[in-house]
Amino acid sequence: MQKIIDAPENCVEKYQPKDIIIRESEIGNCMYIILEGVVEVLIRAESSNREIAIATLRAGDFFGERSLLPGSTGRRNASVKTLYPTKVFKIDKKYVLLSVKRDTFSLEEDEEITAINPATPPPSKMPPKPAKPTAKSKTPITSTKPPSQTPLPANPVRDLIMKIPLFRSLNRAELLSINQWTDVIHVAPGNFVVKEAQPADAMYVVLSGTIEIFTLDPDGNAVVLAKLKKGDYFGEQALMPDSKGKRNAFARTNEKSSLIKIPKEYFRLLLKRDSTLAKLLKAKGTQQKIKLKNIRQR
Repeated sequence: MQKIIDAPENCVEKYQPKDIIIRESEIGNCMYIILEGVVEVLIRAESSNREIAIATLRAGDFFGERSLLPGSTGRRNASVKTLYPTKVFKIDKKYVLLSVKRDTFSLEEDEEITAINPATPPPSKMPPKPAKPTAKSKTPITSTKPPSQTPLPANPVRDLIMKIPLFRSLNRAELLSINQWTDVIHVAPGNFVVKEAQPADAMYVVLSGTIEIFTLDPDGNAVVLAKLKKGDYFGEQALMPDSKGKRNAFARTNEKSSLIKIPKEYFRLLLKRDSTLAKLLKAKGTQQKIKLKNIRQR
């Protein structure tokens, strides 16, 4: 660790409020540890082409390492902008890769801007004073705080999400803030959650109750495709990058049900992080299309 701190390529950088530290889609060549201040993590929504805040990071948090890891695309999956005067320790890519090999950093624990600690308001104790002009220095640092490893508090949404392989790339910050980037909706028996051919903007996880997925054959008869229970999910196929963005079936409650609603932007973020997951879901989608085609051609 001391070698990393002392390396001439690594240094402390200071930023003014609203400075952009990294930009979405640019090639990554370093990671950052926040020493002081607050930053906001932003992704661009494809539907509106506007930036959406998905996380707020503070001293002790780090970001930017995901795009440096072997097997990644090498591009940033989000932008990071300062909210207050901020000081970060910048670590060059080669030291990050060395640390991965030596297990110096637990990079799987806190991934690149993986931070979905969505848009929590900045702490009031942070003084909103204007910062001095942006400057870079090589002030040595002696230590950094690792993220807290205390057990996560009980939460029905988080407890269920943590058991589903689809969400395995979520990190601690994202899990802690899960109530801020998900919604729980309650649907009465016999009501539609989604209808075939509707535009899609979210996917769903069954928190309680049961859901029936069905389509119609050429005679207008309902053909049940699946019956879902707690822990099952649906609606993700219409959010896939190569889809038409419309639902391919109906989803209706069999009884009073509670569902976790996850916006399209967050689902897409999971796909960006996990290429294996993306391939599996694409294969699942291909199978579904074949099944639906056979039903509709009867």
